[in-house]
Amino acid sequence: MILGSLRSQLLYPNTQFSVTDQELRWVLEEVNLANLPERVGGFEVELDWANVLSLGEQQRLAFARLLLTRPRYAVLDEATSALDIKNEENLYHQLQAAAITFISVGHRPSLLQYHQQVLVLESEAHWRLLTVQDYLAQAASTV
Repeated sequence: MILGSLRSQLLYPNTQFSVTDQELRWVLEEVNLANLPERVGGFEVELDWANVLSLGEQQRLAFARLLLTRPRYAVLDEATSALDIKNEENLYHQLQAAAITFISVGHRPSLLQYHQQVLVLESEAHWRLLTVQDYLAQAASTV
């Protein structure tokens, strides 16, 4: 979380980007944070966001940033680790609907359903790229 207003949090790193309050409210609704502006005192309030928002709220706010800025690519590192499965599903579906290509780093088996391939890091400089189906079949055969 950066220092600044709720608006700045949502627009980071493009804090000068012009977005209406209605657009901000829409994106907060999409990530299940619709009541956040009213809870904290509006879009211009400056708070210590890392202490105000739970880790799950911070993760959902980061997804809101992605939905506002719509980058071509996003690398997500444990981006839903503090969320329940329903919120995780919603957020990944939002990214898919926005046509944002994403790479996830994570340990939750639930992430597999949102991806086509798995990069398996082995020892030293060895790795393998598998389809999700091959990865699951391999995992099932080693159990």
